[in-house]
Amino acid sequence: MNLLILILFGIIQGLTEFFPVSSSGHLVLFQNLFGFEEPQIFVYAMLHFGTLLSLLVFLRRDLHSLILSAVKAVRHPRQALRDPGFKLIVMLSAASIPTFLIGYFFSNFFESLFESLSSVGIALLGTSAFLFWTKRPRDRKPPLLWHALIIGLLQGAAIVPGFSRSGLTIGGALLLGWDKSYSARFSFLLSIPAILGAALYQLHRIDLGFQSWPALAAGTLTAALVGYAALRYLTSLTIRGHFYIFAYYCAAAGIVALVLS
Repeated sequence: MNLLILILFGIIQGLTEFFPVSSSGHLVLFQNLFGFEEPQIFVYAMLHFGTLLSLLVFLRRDLHSLILSAVKAVRHPRQALRDPGFKLIVMLSAASIPTFLIGYFFSNFFESLFESLSSVGIALLGTSAFLFWTKRPRDRKPPLLWHALIIGLLQGAAIVPGFSRSGLTIGGALLLGWDKSYSARFSFLLSIPAILGAALYQLHRIDLGFQSWPALAAGTLTAALVGYAALRYLTSLTIRGHFYIFAYYCAAAGIVALVLS
C-alpha cells in the first residue's frame, strides 16, 4: 500500500469512525475497489489508533473530570453516589461489558465478514433504517443503568462491518430519550475502550516486515486530524437534531455495496 492510498484510507477512517456510516464497512468497500485480496486488519488497527488520538484530544476536559470523580470516589465513597461524574463512570462501565463479551466470543465470526461485500451492504441498509427511526422526537428521560446496557449491546453489534458504532449508540441513546448533547458525549466516551481494545487485540498481528511504515504513519496522522474535525461536526449536527440525515448516505452506500458484490 503506497502513501496516497494510506492517506486516503486515513481520511476514510477519520470521517467514518465517528460519522454514523460505519468505518469498517467503508474500509471493506474500498479494499475491494482497490483490489486487495486479503483484509488489511493490521492497517485498520493502526488507523484506529489515529482516531483514538483524536478522541482523547477532543474529550480531554471530560476525561479530566472523570479522573477527578474517580479519585473523589476512592477518597470519599459515601459521596460518590451524588457525583454526576461517578454516575457516568458507572454507566460507561456497564455499557462496556456487553461490548467486551460480544467482541471476545464472536471476534472470529465478525472478522470473516470483512471479506463479504454483501453482508456489508445489508448492514449499511440496516444502519440507514435505524437512523431514520431517530428522526421522530422522543420524550426526554434521564439516563438509567439499563439504558447503558442496551447501548453497550448496540455497540457490540456494531462490530459487524456495515453497522455504524456511533449510529447505533448515539441513535440508541436518542431513542431512549436522552439529551442530544449527552447522547453524543456518552457515545464518544464509550468508544474509547472499544477502539483501544480492538486496536490492542490486533497488536499480535504486527508485521515487522511491513514495507510502508512512513506511509502508514502518515495515514494514521491523517485519520487523527480528520477524526477530530468529524467529532466537532457530528456533535453540532446531533445537538441541532439533524443526526438522521446520514441515513440517506448509508442507504446509498449499502446499495452500492450490494451491486458491487
